[in-house]
Amino acid sequence: MPKRAASLVRDRMSPVWLFGAAAFLLVALGAWWLVYISQAINAQREMMQTILEREAEVHALRLHADTAKPGPVQDDPHLEVVKMPGRVSPMAHRVGDGFAVVGIAQLPGVLVVQPTQEAESTADERYARKRKMVLGEGSLLTGLLVTVVAMLWRLVRTESRFRREMQDFLGRVTHEMKTPLAGIKAVLQTIHSGRMPPEQLKELTSMALREADREEHLIQNLLLAQRMRMPDQRLARDRVDMSQLLARFVQRRQVTAPVDGVHAQVKEGLAISGDSTAIWTILENLADNAQKYGAKRIDVRGGVEDGNVHVQVLDDGIGFAPELAEKLFQPFVRTQGATSQASGTGLGLSLSRALAERMGGKLTAKSDGDGKGSSFSLRLPVAPPTDAG
Repeated sequence: MPKRAASLVRDRMSPVWLFGAAAFLLVALGAWWLVYISQAINAQREMMQTILEREAEVHALRLHADTAKPGPVQDDPHLEVVKMPGRVSPMAHRVGDGFAVVGIAQLPGVLVVQPTQEAESTADERYARKRKMVLGEGSLLTGLLVTVVAMLWRLVRTESRFRREMQDFLGRVTHEMKTPLAGIKAVLQTIHSGRMPPEQLKELTSMALREADREEHLIQNLLLAQRMRMPDQRLARDRVDMSQLLARFVQRRQVTAPVDGVHAQVKEGLAISGDSTAIWTILENLADNAQKYGAKRIDVRGGVEDGNVHVQVLDDGIGFAPELAEKLFQPFVRTQGATSQASGTGLGLSLSRALAERMGGKLTAKSDGDGKGSSFSLRLPVAPPTDAG
């Protein structure tokens, strides 16, 4: 087997083997505990019965058949003298010679020494209580073991899925970072060699600028994603003129990443309290997502709804099944139908929702199905009025 294939098999199997070994040890520990305690309780019962029987044998030897009378033994309340026929215990011994009565037919008038019925009942009740205790503790321990095994299995599955996602993510990030650099390098090499026709200079430099913007946007996403992992990091709470920001955004998208149309319908005077860099990143991610999934036209609409600034980014791309709306915002996830034809890291939408929530807003997605386009809605709190207003 090739080394790479063997390494892959080993990496994927090691968590399974680890879980299997841990589960086996836990089950073996539980079984050992139950068997050990059960045997200990049985040994205690047998010891108690042996002690009672030895006491009965000793008193049977000490008493004389001629002088002994039926009734409780004077110096041992756990024993009694019984005249046959009657209730005879398996631990009974004949008065005078101490012979065991078990297996001997009852002889009328013969006296035996045996544990009292109350002593035997007390021993049986004590044994039954301990058995119930073992069963109760065993059930609790079994439940705990099952819970631990389930948690281990979930941990193993989560760790394996995370490793696969991270490997896929790193591969996509590497590809996404190398592709723009390759395009920029090719343009610079062509310009440096002096072989670029003047009429193509503007077109190629525009392409290089688009690739540079793409690289910058990817790096900004990665930096913001790392920043969002730190609990002490907070976004700015500045007053942001959303009308002007959306106008600049649409104008730049038309220049740097043209499609058949980027159109804006934005109400004047929109303002929110938030981080302009975070909002710009959200809009870039939404527009990139639309283009990656086949959009030819992007519409950006902005207005006020229910006390929030409501920004919609609509496209005519491939869309998605309605039940996948929430799944889109999971890290490293892309819609299955477009995975083979779209690039990306699967981080943009997850990061965008996290940024929106950090600013007290909300980001949602909607689509009527495959081939029917997508609609992403960003809601942010309206900024309080200024003193001048």
